[in-house]
Amino acid sequence: MTNKNLQAFAVMDYMKVVNRFQDNYVKAEKAWKPVHQARIDQNIITGWYLYKVHFAYDDNPYNFATINTYDDFVKLEDPYPRQIIENVHPDLGYDCFEDETEASRTKMRSEMSVLASSAIGTARMDKPSKYLKVAFIQVDEKDKDAYIKMESEVWKDAHQNLNDAGVQDWWALYQLEFPHGSSVNYQFITISAVSEYKNLEDLDYLGAYKKAHPNRDFDSDMEKTLQLRSAYRAELWELVDHLEK
Repeated sequence: MTNKNLQAFAVMDYMKVVNRFQDNYVKAEKAWKPVHQARIDQNIITGWYLYKVHFAYDDNPYNFATINTYDDFVKLEDPYPRQIIENVHPDLGYDCFEDETEASRTKMRSEMSVLASSAIGTARMDKPSKYLKVAFIQVDEKDKDAYIKMESEVWKDAHQNLNDAGVQDWWALYQLEFPHGSSVNYQFITISAVSEYKNLEDLDYLGAYKKAHPNRDFDSDMEKTLQLRSAYRAELWELVDHLEK
């Protein structure tokens, strides 16, 4: 995503693709691009993004992911109008087009999240960030508000410094809305976006924190943060294709 398209709602789909069929899957996703463009033109979504998950081998539950962004919750009621697909691919029709997609991958799960906090870089982005550092965060139900407050009042400013330094493009905190409950392994997702691979190594959170909060105690804030949350998993995603309003 670009820093201008951090929308209120994001739907993330996680796909498992057999390694030797990855090219076929990407081809199938590209066949969806006219559909996504029509959804953008009809003001249903503001963006569609396809990512490959790095270091995701056979034992990983998924190795590709997509993000669809929405500016209004109501638009999630019918995100893929059947008529759009039938108009874009009249030769196949809705059912046959869906069948071709299903044959290329297995959708492992789908999630809808709400933007809870963000730090946006000031530089104009002509194309989306190439790499996302995606962290899945576990937070107890009773601590959700306190965790959002901690991220917003303490760590957001550190991320803004990384943005201003040109190391990071943007940072976002999403709260999982659906599904949620005791059967879900995490409740929040944080995303740090960079345009160049080498910038992943330059994400100096300690230095950025000290610059943002010269009069605060890092160890104390870190301890409070760790009391509120734990990191379930972190992944590296690389942009494969996209469309944006």
